[in-house]
This record gives sequence, C-alpha cells and structure tokens, in this order.
Amino acid sequence: MAGLAAIAICPIAAVSQSAAIQHGAAANREYAAVFAHSDDPCSADYATASYLQCMSKELSFVETHLDAFVEDLRGVAGAPEELAGLNKTDAAWRAYRESICMLPLKRFAGTVKGPMSEECQLSLDRAYMKQLSNIYIFCRSFQSESAHI
Repeated sequence: MAGLAAIAICPIAAVSQSAAIQHGAAANREYAAVFAHSDDPCSADYATASYLQCMSKELSFVETHLDAFVEDLRGVAGAPEELAGLNKTDAAWRAYRESICMLPLKRFAGTVKGPMSEECQLSLDRAYMKQLSNIYIFCRSFQSESAHI
C-alpha cells in the first residue's frame, strides 16, 4: 500500500499534474480503508444471521470504496485511450464478478450458498483493487526508470 499515492506521478499530458495528484491521493485513501479491514472479517459460522449481517455490511463497505477507487483512477488516467481501456476493463471485470459469484447460488442448497456468494464478491473486490493498484504503481516505477536512462 505504501506506494499507491504515487500513481499520480505518472504524468500524462491530458491530465494536469495537480489533479492527478489529488486523484492519486484519494485512490490511496480508498485502498487504505479497504485493506485496513481483515480479508476474513466475519465469524466462520455461515448459518448465523449475525454472519450474514456482517458479510453484507462488509461487502457494502468494500464496494463503496472500490467504486470510489476506480473513479479516482479515472481521474489519474490521462490519455483518452487509457480511460477507455480502464472503463472497458472495469465493465468486463464487474460482469465476470457477477457471473462467477452467482455460481454458489446455483450449485449449492441451504444456508451456505448466500455466504459463499458474498465471500466470492468480497475476495474478488479486494483482488481487483490490488490488480489496479499494481498497474498504476508499475506506471510510476516504469517512468522513474525511463527518466534515468
């Protein structure tokens, strides 16, 4: 998480450096909020109402921060092609997440299917944030190396 605010260091002509820095800092806050929480925040007793309540609350929390994180990355994206690529990736990822996380609802019976679906969503949301973060941190690292050549 330490270098996430650096995503704003990737200078792109279409975005002012100041706006990119602000969006990068905001993305960093969204990322930090999510990863300050455990990746397994609720009890392991799937059959309890308290587990379902906890997972629903945690999933809502992560999704809110994920949506804001992606929006902030849009503010860091400079070239129209980059923004279009981010938007296309985001739409495809969300369709994939919805599709794969519905499988437990179709495969299993009983009280386990709902928690499995929510755990799938939570896990994928966190993984997606890490992937996007790595891409934008890589941009910073790549540009730093290019400056020294």
